[in-house]
Amino acid sequence: MSSSTAPNHLAHRAVPFRAPTPAFRLGQRPVLDGVRAFAVLVVMAHHAHIPFFKGGNIGVDIFFVLSGFLITTLLFEEWNNTSNISFRKFYVRRALRLLPALAILLVFVEVYTLVILRGPRFWEVQKAIGVVLFYVSNWVSILNPGGLGPLSHAWSLSIEEQFYLLWPPVLFFLLRARLRSRRIVIVIAALAAIAAIHRYLIWTGPPSEWRIYNGLDTRIDELLAGCSLAAALVAGWLNARPLRLLVRYAYIPAIAFILFLVVKSLSPATMYKFGWPAVELALVTILYRLVGWGQTFMHRVLELPPFVWIGRLSYGLYLWHFPLFEKVGGWKTLGRFVIPTSFAITFLVAILSYYFVEKPFLRLKLRFTSGQQ
Repeated sequence: MSSSTAPNHLAHRAVPFRAPTPAFRLGQRPVLDGVRAFAVLVVMAHHAHIPFFKGGNIGVDIFFVLSGFLITTLLFEEWNNTSNISFRKFYVRRALRLLPALAILLVFVEVYTLVILRGPRFWEVQKAIGVVLFYVSNWVSILNPGGLGPLSHAWSLSIEEQFYLLWPPVLFFLLRARLRSRRIVIVIAALAAIAAIHRYLIWTGPPSEWRIYNGLDTRIDELLAGCSLAAALVAGWLNARPLRLLVRYAYIPAIAFILFLVVKSLSPATMYKFGWPAVELALVTILYRLVGWGQTFMHRVLELPPFVWIGRLSYGLYLWHFPLFEKVGGWKTLGRFVIPTSFAITFLVAILSYYFVEKPFLRLKLRFTSGQQ
């Protein structure tokens, strides 16, 4: 991206201040595809009610932290290259990455409802398609728990998209204000802490459970945790000896903690008050080690070709698994083969989505960026 690119009404011309040239650059990281693979597989296993995956919805938490990290790193890189952030290009990239595959899913659901459904159920799904398309399904889910039917899982997509609308302008303001990188880290960490405290304060027991689980304001600290890691690495903390020493000894316990939560979910009261901050710290520790160190055992596992491949399919797998699981789960004649059949069909559809829908638009997206994860 060139600094001579004509600005739009949101992006401004280059300013004198530039964040310090980072020693850390993202580039292509196969290990992060492996992280995506782990996240989507545990979510799928959880929704398939496979034993030992009672807490598999933690895969969504992994996606949130990873998303905040990737987006913020790329925004910092753009700023350091051009002293500018082009909001137009950012939102075009997001649209090209997310909308085509989502649109295919919604068209499929629409055709299914037109052919199969009648009465109140038909209109419920029509409303669900609308709120998912406009990325407000998390707020609608708060008002009507379970009302989105086969699209109920889209709440997390809405949270991410709402975050994408808010975060680039906020980061641009912080950079434009000429804050030092280390102060930006502190500001982001403080915002995450405020969100966590806010969630703690509005917890009133089961009546607030659905509100907290689906609210942007009550989940944004997970995304901000990833943002703070990106800012810390750009600020030069990658080689800070005390931090590296701390991460070295916390890395294995962090992995053990995440695996424990996959197997056994904590109560909502514990998770909402204390669990999510602990999860964020664990995931930040793991990601720091994965992107800041050379080859570790986890690199060798997560960079196995099947994991990298599944990671690249992860968006399609997430989009399609819930409605397909719901449908295939009703085929009683499959008996014990319901789960394998559900996974097989989901993978088949996700493969078609990736190679025939997502990949062509990813190539188009390269015109607006380079090195995008």
